[in-house]
Amino acid sequence: MSDGPNPQPEAKPDPAASQPTPAPHPDPAAPAPTPKNPTPATPKPAGPKVSKTHEEESAVTRVLGAILHVLVFPLKLVFKPLIFRVTHERGHPKVFFTSFSSLIYLWPIMAVGFLGCAMESFEWVKAGSATFGWLWITTVLVVLITVAADIDRNKAIVLALFILVFWFGGILLQDKKDIQILSGIYNFFARQDVKFDAGTAMVISVFIAIIEFGVIVMAWLNGRYEITTREITHRIVGRTSDSLPRAAKRIKQECRDMAEAVIGLGAGDVIVLDTQMNVVLRIPNVPFLWFFRRDIDEVLEVLATTEAEDIAAAIEEEDM
Repeated sequence: MSDGPNPQPEAKPDPAASQPTPAPHPDPAAPAPTPKNPTPATPKPAGPKVSKTHEEESAVTRVLGAILHVLVFPLKLVFKPLIFRVTHERGHPKVFFTSFSSLIYLWPIMAVGFLGCAMESFEWVKAGSATFGWLWITTVLVVLITVAADIDRNKAIVLALFILVFWFGGILLQDKKDIQILSGIYNFFARQDVKFDAGTAMVISVFIAIIEFGVIVMAWLNGRYEITTREITHRIVGRTSDSLPRAAKRIKQECRDMAEAVIGLGAGDVIVLDTQMNVVLRIPNVPFLWFFRRDIDEVLEVLATTEAEDIAAAIEEEDM
């Protein structure tokens, strides 16, 4: 027997346990660990992809637009006060548009007639020129089609192709090219002995000039429209003016006839739409509208902003 508790044997340390545990090798097939607070990558803004063809078309459009602006600038300078102008009333813009009759598109017949008479008088072309006679006939036909019918883009392309085939087909046949499809038609017209008659062209051009002057006077008397933040007014001299409330109305420009746009030097319509996008008012035949489009867009944007501010102010007054 022993007099006290038996001492426990001292545990020896395990040498294997004292060594550090090696880190596990990462599995290449396992997904990468996700950090606790991932920082989202900022996407780079992707700019619009512009193809080379689109850039070339834009450049061509800009060049043609610049040429047209230079050619039409004198006419714009003369007719802009009559067709489109902007004034201010109590700090708000007021826009004036003038709508013309469809007879305004007769002017090419007058211009070609006067040009032919002048060229004959200066002996730049021989008297009774067949080429100038057919040019005048072609102008008359195109103008009549423009006044009588609406020509959209597809119809305008067909009309242009028809004129090119008629003219170039006649030129080829005149140069002894054998085109059987056009030969019968061309021979029929060739037998008519068409010539440019300066006297007839002068008389018709003078009458058309009188008609065009009357169209301008009637447009100034009965074709003026005023657009403000409150209303759209049709001014008619000697009669009661028609008014349309401006609230919740959208105004935009439209070119629905390609032939009128060409002959009318950028002519188009100003249309007023309601909230359901229904046409409630159309201001037709506004010449040079395409050339004034930027000025018109800026003014209409100011009108829309001013209208929204007026509506908000009216709502605040009602709530007070």
